Amino acid sequence: MSTPEEENIPTLKLGGRRRTIGYLIPLVNGPLFIWEAYDVYTTLSQGKQWNTGLFLNDVVILLVSLALMTIVPRQMPVYTSTYSFTEKGLRISRFLKGSTTIPYNKIARAEVYVKNDKSGEVSKDALKYAKDSADALRKSGFKFDDYTNDDDRVALLICDEKIYLLSPAYPKAFIHKLRKKTGKLPAQMIELTPKGKRTSEF
Repeated sequence: MSTPEEENIPTLKLGGRRRTIGYLIPLVNGPLFIWEAYDVYTTLSQGKQWNTGLFLNDVVILLVSLALMTIVPRQMPVYTSTYSFTEKGLRISRFLKGSTTIPYNKIARAEVYVKNDKSGEVSKDALKYAKDSADALRKSGFKFDDYTNDDDRVALLICDEKIYLLSPAYPKAFIHKLRKKTGKLPAQMIELTPKGKRTSEF
């Protein structure tokens, strides 16, 4: 729930494949973690010999299952991200990844990629263009921080050395409101269509 000084930004729903992975991570690793934690606890509490191959194997599995439940969701957007306008900046957050606030004066420009495939599949050339553009930014030294919920509409907020990826439900409205917060904000929209790409400034 937003505060009086905070305005929630409508977002795309989490994609089906991402949602499935998000469910599977704890369902698969949770029971394994509990089982191994119980084995390790039993070994230590009963004073059994702990420097054995079996005990060390239990510890390794315990750590791996814990890492899969915590580190993977931090790196992969498998849980819903939320965004909001605040007085201090644009706040973005996701379960396990945490929350961060991007100061408005740090946002240099924005690019919005929209898949417009109502009449057919997006062309391979258009998808290649989007991939090549992202690769070029990475090679330029930018680091990507992915807070997307789906790939149908992705807004890239380009800051000093980092690019934040978001999935606003209404990209144009989002950019217009963001521009009011930042002042002048260069922005362009790239529509990926069955016939290729269309680029426009807005």
